Amino acid sequence: MADNSQQILDDVLHQQRQELIPEVSEQDYFEVFCAEQILKDFDLSYDEIENGIVDGEHDGGVDSIYAFVNGELIYEDFDTSPFKKDVQIELHIIQSKTSGGFSEVPVNKLISLSRHLLRLDADYAQFSQYNDAVKAAIDNFRIAYRSLASRFPGLKICYYYASKKADAHVHDNLKLKADELKKVAEELFQGSDVLVEFLGARRLLELARRRPKTTYELRVSKSLSAVNGHVVLTTLSEYNKFLRAGGDKVKAELFESNVRDFQGDTEVNAEIGNTLRNEKAVEFWWMNNGVTILASRATLNGDTVTIENPQIVNGLQTSTQIARHFDTHFGDDHRNVMVKIVSADDEETRDKIIKATNSQNAVQPATLRATDKVQRDIEETLKSAGLYYDRRKNFYKNEGKPADKIISIPLMAQAVMSIVLGRPDTARARPSSLIKDNTVYSQVFSENHPISMYTHAAALIRNVDKVLKVRSEMTARDRSNLRFYILHWLSCMAVGKVPVSTNDLSNLDIKSVSDSDVEAASDEVWKIYDILGKSDQIAKGPELRRLALEGLKERLHGQIR
Repeated sequence: MADNSQQILDDVLHQQRQELIPEVSEQDYFEVFCAEQILKDFDLSYDEIENGIVDGEHDGGVDSIYAFVNGELIYEDFDTSPFKKDVQIELHIIQSKTSGGFSEVPVNKLISLSRHLLRLDADYAQFSQYNDAVKAAIDNFRIAYRSLASRFPGLKICYYYASKKADAHVHDNLKLKADELKKVAEELFQGSDVLVEFLGARRLLELARRRPKTTYELRVSKSLSAVNGHVVLTTLSEYNKFLRAGGDKVKAELFESNVRDFQGDTEVNAEIGNTLRNEKAVEFWWMNNGVTILASRATLNGDTVTIENPQIVNGLQTSTQIARHFDTHFGDDHRNVMVKIVSADDEETRDKIIKATNSQNAVQPATLRATDKVQRDIEETLKSAGLYYDRRKNFYKNEGKPADKIISIPLMAQAVMSIVLGRPDTARARPSSLIKDNTVYSQVFSENHPISMYTHAAALIRNVDKVLKVRSEMTARDRSNLRFYILHWLSCMAVGKVPVSTNDLSNLDIKSVSDSDVEAASDEVWKIYDILGKSDQIAKGPELRRLALEGLKERLHGQIR
């Protein structure tokens, strides 16, 4: 007898869509929901989830694509240089259907797509049957994989076929098709781990019920406690269990507040690895500075400390090397690592601890930017306007705030780059450079800028996104390509001049910018984009910006006359 899974899933989807992203269709929200549940352990933001959605005409039977290197999401200008050894790459391809049960047609499409686009030497110009979004997403994976080839990366390819109306039963013929899909991927990437999974209503509910872990337990050997803090020794084996929270993978969310990425095969990391492998007779904590964990609360009971919302703010290198040690070392290791646990809810105090614990060794100033005063000021200013600045990744998502009210640091940088610096092409083509490059960063984020300009930039980009989602002639890729050009045009028209200064943006009456103004800006930019050929290359190149700027000046000159 059928259970209630399909009805419950329908209710969950309806309620969550109304609370989080009410402006999207049921099908579009189901795609977001599936990606969020399937990739829950990667803790993606709403922007990152939406950027991975590729469905539309000529999508090859794929709704979303995500690739990761050592748990880090691959994007268009992804830098692979920090990854030196023990590299693990994952590719996740998702098909999400709201109607019907499982059928062979979507799997056949995935087989064809894999044969065509997963070949590392494939010329994508020969495959006009696939849209730009699909080809770009898989090409990001190919570029990263080829750039890391000399590291001999491990590879996992996962195909998911999710159907809201399907039960748990998978027909034998469909299982044979799944085996064929798996074989195609394995032949292209010998030695890879390939998974094909069918997700019906019951399985999707199981994934949705599994909450990201927020409370962790760490067994300790010795402890010293004070007000709001503990210094403990814990065995390497117990610390490894803490990092994995009872699962197989290290929990990436533990490191969100760590200002460093893993630095790869540096001299220091090589020494840590050597100590773990060879210095069996010497206590590990004698030769290592240990780990600092920030928590909202930490309670020691007997030999176990319970830690709520832990963030490893210093010791990522040590933690990563310990986890890698246990990937190849079987059995217990009773050597100890020192862990400092500090309970602090006050954000300024937390930021001071993060900065202090990461200033003992050379760190690029750019890596500390989430703790900058200007970033905290922006967060507070946006909050007063009913917006939520994602300075601490997914903090507000985990609190259940609506997706269209959350603004990430990269999105803010792209918005300001487009409006004030007049470079929507850079915002579209090289988003990570806006955060990494110190010179560009200081132009975008400065305590000398009027703080209200950031609120206005956030409101404008979210208004652009809202209007674009109902433009039927635009695919998801078109919206991604044009949103910053439209934002630039809209802001220039709103203030009546080019370029827009920080004061112009700060003094702009946001309420005077209507949806019809966004529509008008979209029409103008779309005309130019359409004439140039509507492609990723057009959006990333200089010609669209040049012609849009000429059109803007002509339109503004006509208004002045």
